Amino acid sequence: MVRAFLANLLVFVRDSFTENLGLKALAMAFALGLFAFIHGQEEEQQRTVPVALVMRLPQVAAERELMTPIPASIHVTLQGSARAIDNLLQAGIPPVEIDLRDGRRESVVFDESMFTLPAETKITIIDPSSIELTWEDVATRQIPIQAAITGQAADGYVVKGEPDVDPKTITVSGPLSAIEVMQFARLSAFDVSGLSEGVHKRRLGIDSPPQRVRYLGPQAATVSVSVARRVSEVRFENRPVEVVGVAGGSVAPRTVDVIVAGPPEIVRALRPDQIVPVADLTKVEGLDLKELKHGSASVKVSLPLSHAEAELQPPSVNVKW
Repeated sequence: MVRAFLANLLVFVRDSFTENLGLKALAMAFALGLFAFIHGQEEEQQRTVPVALVMRLPQVAAERELMTPIPASIHVTLQGSARAIDNLLQAGIPPVEIDLRDGRRESVVFDESMFTLPAETKITIIDPSSIELTWEDVATRQIPIQAAITGQAADGYVVKGEPDVDPKTITVSGPLSAIEVMQFARLSAFDVSGLSEGVHKRRLGIDSPPQRVRYLGPQAATVSVSVARRVSEVRFENRPVEVVGVAGGSVAPRTVDVIVAGPPEIVRALRPDQIVPVADLTKVEGLDLKELKHGSASVKVSLPLSHAEAELQPPSVNVKW
């Protein structure tokens, strides 16, 4: 009977190791993997992660400006179990808050006490470990507002003079080194494309100021642009002066130079014989030609023209009769 029992036991042991070998191998592999995972969760690891920075800066009234660029985050290397680090990252590492409200702090030195971490983790490396801070006083000054023209007026028309800006200045506030080099505040360009004669007004915005500089007051200005007909000039020299009002009058000098300005199509069509300067005695104030049969007078020379203007040199002559 003992012999039969031993024989059955031997068969059972043999079958246990030889039957369903695939399932047994899979179970063994799963067991080993589970053991490795649990053991790995308990082993210490190191992992580098970013931690956000929150800066509490001075109020505007403090008139202090931080000039040092501050990174959005720093990197810390954590040491602890994989489970603890994973749980920490899943929950999120609270940002580090730095109080700079006094505007005088010269540096920030990071240490482990500034971070909120569970007891089973610690920090081994902080990068960067510190940040040097540079500050400047904030000041204000006024600078001119500058307008610019773009585009082309309608055919035959041009922009006359410089654009008029209202207001002409604006106050800027910022670090001394920034506002001292600002020469003007530039407006968006005034597009005159297709405009004809007249005064044209537009409200234009001021371009954004440089970094750390801000404008005080309205950030726009009214720009007025005058558009006039295109003018050409032509010079007629030594044109004889005619006397009106008396017969046989003489003039000195006998000729004047004439500069005619007007639309190109009108000026180009003028001929010298059309340029007749006139010294009209009847328009001299206080002069009675009926009573004064002989005499002399200084008379302004004129040149009647349609759609053009004339400049005469000299502007007046002496007439004798």
